[in-house]
Amino acid sequence: MPDGGQVPATAFLTALARARATAGPDGAPLDPYADRFARHCPDSVVRATRHTAGTSVVIARTLLIDRLLSGLLAAGPWEVCVNLGAGFDARTHRLDWPGPVRVVEIDAAPVLDLKDRLLPAASAPVPVERLRCDLRDPAALAGLLRPRTAGRRTLLLAEGLLTYLPADRVRALAAVLGETAGPGGAWICDVLSPASARTLTAAARAARTDLTLHGLPDLTAFESAGWRCERLEPLPTARPPLRATGTARQLPDGVLQLTRAAET
Repeated sequence: MPDGGQVPATAFLTALARARATAGPDGAPLDPYADRFARHCPDSVVRATRHTAGTSVVIARTLLIDRLLSGLLAAGPWEVCVNLGAGFDARTHRLDWPGPVRVVEIDAAPVLDLKDRLLPAASAPVPVERLRCDLRDPAALAGLLRPRTAGRRTLLLAEGLLTYLPADRVRALAAVLGETAGPGGAWICDVLSPASARTLTAAARAARTDLTLHGLPDLTAFESAGWRCERLEPLPTARPPLRATGTARQLPDGVLQLTRAAET
């Protein structure tokens, strides 16, 4: 068994992309911590990357989310930032965080166990709490979030998570997050179109991996839970144009910035 136990391949794939970009000829210090995790990537996952062109999309997504998150943090004030499916994300260590904010990272136990060893929470300049949870269990997630977000202005982040959840699970997650973040909360997340999800799933099968990706045709899963899309930043794979369809819009591959309206 490779070092890292049953850590999902997706966590390593993201770390590999960030590590390669950081060590690349451009010398952009995208994520100086990513190599700590990339070094533990199983050979089978490294081989799978030869069949995909996903690195540029991961880097574009990372940079977009960095920009959106930094903008919201600067506009503040926020009390809690919840990173869902945090994986090997090192934003707690590499971004500037306002003093009042504390970060809650949530992911599966094998992921956070390895992360605790390679990037201890105590070494971050911002207070970090890491919680083990199956994010496919809305009730368990709600139980963890409520005591940590109740009465606190909450900012949510979910990078590389929703694309692995079918639409009904995204809808259930959006409902839980809408309830726990409350009025005035915000959420940054990325989505795939159904067409891109089918293409990427086929590529994963060709690379002999069992990854299944899911797309969202529109904003209904979010809007039904009271979320409003404030910004949509297309990713390099996006197919324009963005077409209005009633209260929802047909989505390209992109990063969303969502807000929960304040109660009147």
